[in-house]
Amino acid sequence: MRTHLRSLILATIAAVGLCNVAAAGNIIVNTIDSSFVGPQRWFESDMRGNGTASIVSLIGLGGNLENNAPLPTGSALLTTGADNGDKAEVAVTDTWGTASAIFPSLDVGYSYYKDSTGDLNAFAAPAIKLSFLGTHPTDGFVTLVYEPTWNQPGNEGSSVAVPTDDWTTVSIDGDTGLFWSTGGFGQPNTAGGPPLLTLNQWLGTFDSEFMAAELVSVSVGVGTFNQGQTGYFDNVTIGTDAGSMNYNFEVGAVVPEPSTFALLGIGSLALIGYGWRRKRRLAA
Repeated sequence: MRTHLRSLILATIAAVGLCNVAAAGNIIVNTIDSSFVGPQRWFESDMRGNGTASIVSLIGLGGNLENNAPLPTGSALLTTGADNGDKAEVAVTDTWGTASAIFPSLDVGYSYYKDSTGDLNAFAAPAIKLSFLGTHPTDGFVTLVYEPTWNQPGNEGSSVAVPTDDWTTVSIDGDTGLFWSTGGFGQPNTAGGPPLLTLNQWLGTFDSEFMAAELVSVSVGVGTFNQGQTGYFDNVTIGTDAGSMNYNFEVGAVVPEPSTFALLGIGSLALIGYGWRRKRRLAA
């Protein structure tokens, strides 16, 4: 799957080039594409087994899920079934800048909600992931993964159960938040666990080529071996000196298909014609 994501990222770079993204402000996301369409569009980057991804309305659901939501009135939803192979991950691609340029000012954040209903893994929750692409003699691609289980206040660095049934908002910068690495730039895959380092610590741990690696993908997902998950997320923020993007997931308004508009137009014209003919008959 790393090869799959890497190929998508290469396609993104071909489309937008290697340059810092401009400030974009608040972006409403109404659709998660089933496959990669282009940069700045969220898509299903790694779906396996019974994993699902969707955008849902929180109106009427009540409790903390609706009342404490960071942004009204919808959110993204990720679910997995009871199989260890299930996975649900969505991503957005772009070119936000090189690690050396953006880490001093990088601000990454999101809000997540872990539902206790049907939960089969107390340590699982939607994780946020940053993928970097550059040049290296052996492997110039790496994903850094922030998992809530390793980042609970007072227990940072220890894997503990993730609180359920309320929203948690996370704010990450170069020195806040612990990530594990999928391997690259001279470091092995840490397979979901230690070493757990901040972004600036990883900057000093990878080979020097990582300094010029571009942040090209941000994803949120529930990985394999995380069964029975119902996880919501929203309010994804990616901020650098060049600007800040905030993604707000909302259910879009239902718009009739073009054929529907055509039928409505035909029907309206027919009614108008009928009324005109009837008026002529009455006048006669």
